[in-house]
Amino acid sequence: MESIVRTAYFSREPFKSSTHYHDCHEIIFILKGQAQICVNEAKYMAYGGDIVLFSRYENHSLKILSSEYERFVIRLNPGLEDTESLIYSLLSNRPQGFSNVFSADEDFENFCRIFSLIVKEANDRRQDFDKIQALLLNELLIYLLRRLPDFYRFSEDESFKIVSALQRRFEANYSAQYNLYDLAKEFSVSVSSLSHRFKALTGSSVMDYLLSCRMAAAKNFLAKTNLSVGEIVEKCGFTDSSNFSRTFKKLNGLSPTQFRNKYKN
Repeated sequence: MESIVRTAYFSREPFKSSTHYHDCHEIIFILKGQAQICVNEAKYMAYGGDIVLFSRYENHSLKILSSEYERFVIRLNPGLEDTESLIYSLLSNRPQGFSNVFSADEDFENFCRIFSLIVKEANDRRQDFDKIQALLLNELLIYLLRRLPDFYRFSEDESFKIVSALQRRFEANYSAQYNLYDLAKEFSVSVSSLSHRFKALTGSSVMDYLLSCRMAAAKNFLAKTNLSVGEIVEKCGFTDSSNFSRTFKKLNGLSPTQFRNKYKN
């Protein structure tokens, strides 16, 4: 069975990255240094003691602004997280006021311990290392979630169940055709109520979230297969190749062909 932790490592190597793509969620714990973070349209400064969280749907870049730069990096395989669990919703949900950068504050030592152990398990790969990593990841996400008390409010609302159900459906079956009226009817809410609830928790409209799922799948097909653009369009639920190519370039700054050339293999 595949582990939810794809890679985990510690590094002192400074670097500058352009806006780029990973088909995974990513958590970075900066121990020393200073960096400028760009996530979609948002910009942040991050310092030693900060934790940076990227979802698989967020285009991002990171520029190191100091001579010293030490960090832990954990990358998580998408699709293996428990999307019905509140703590795992932190990986992809972006309610109003959400920041991709968290301060470790008084939990600095706890975060150091957790990241160190996850990296150690990744390196040693002893019996049941993946189960230990999953337990440590739960602890890590709980510490992060405590910094977002509004997330707990969502868990007590029926909205969380509705939104989580839709997210699971879109991520598992992104190629199907959906419309807001039928989805709202299925969950016995109005279109406006469904739209409001979804946006409040995820930071995205229902159809934009579906588009993110389709785009993530398209990027994966472009980077890891030899499927033609037309075949990818069909597999991902887009209506036609021209519309797909325009949307792809608008969101990613590269045409599908340019993206494939950059990330293939």
